[in-house]
Amino acid sequence: MATKRITFRLYPNKEQNDKLHYWRRDCLSTRETGNGAVGIDFGTHHALALDDGTVIDNPKFLKQNQQKISQAAKKARRKRNPQKGVKASRRWKKAAKEVGKIQSLVARQRQNWHHQVDPLIVSCNSLVATEKLNLKGMTKKAKKGSKRKKQKTGLNRSILDVGIGNLKSLIKSKVTEAGGFYVEVPTQKVKPSQTCPNCGHQKKKTLAERVHNCEKCSYSCDRDVASAKVCLNYARGMERASLDAESPSSTLCGSMKQLGTMKRQKRLSQR
Repeated sequence: MATKRITFRLYPNKEQNDKLHYWRRDCLSTRETGNGAVGIDFGTHHALALDDGTVIDNPKFLKQNQQKISQAAKKARRKRNPQKGVKASRRWKKAAKEVGKIQSLVARQRQNWHHQVDPLIVSCNSLVATEKLNLKGMTKKAKKGSKRKKQKTGLNRSILDVGIGNLKSLIKSKVTEAGGFYVEVPTQKVKPSQTCPNCGHQKKKTLAERVHNCEKCSYSCDRDVASAKVCLNYARGMERASLDAESPSSTLCGSMKQLGTMKRQKRLSQR
């Protein structure tokens, strides 16, 4: 169990003119995981798709409040904004504050949803496998002169609305804190969204194809669920490799500490 230091804050009472008080206490973390294993695929159509067919939809907090943000931003643009040598008007500051207030609300809603989702995964599974995503590259602006600039802007907004990066980091930290394993599958090497989880056949798909239909083994399922299954199969393959590399006297069943040693031995044998 890990020891955490928690800081408590006591807000002052205006009537009694109390001062702001802080106190700290060391607490033992009692986070636990189950014995299961899960593959996760993150996306915009489904926020999370698990290998067992479970899907968690995207609540779309930003989309729900987009009209309010646009209206508040429109009011701010009509006021005297700060420029070089020009002081911002009080009305602009008030309108800008209203925009920030709505955006802060969206961020808090998303953060709260993340903390509701990750315990569902961590509490039942000690092995979590997902694909490695380059979120910075995925949310880049469209190139100059691109004909699909509006579509790319909408896709970027949808990706950021899910908050994939924060959700992945929360799941990773909580799984590792509880003694589990978090595996990120190399996307360019494995290609989870283009690989059949049943036979391993690869076929390039467009974003419009939401159902995986393998032309080789006729296996069919949801595209995101198929990607999650491929991630889990890859992680289990790593686990089997680590078990083969460990000595018979080892008691750490399922650990991956010997993977690096096995890879180094393989490189030496190839020289």
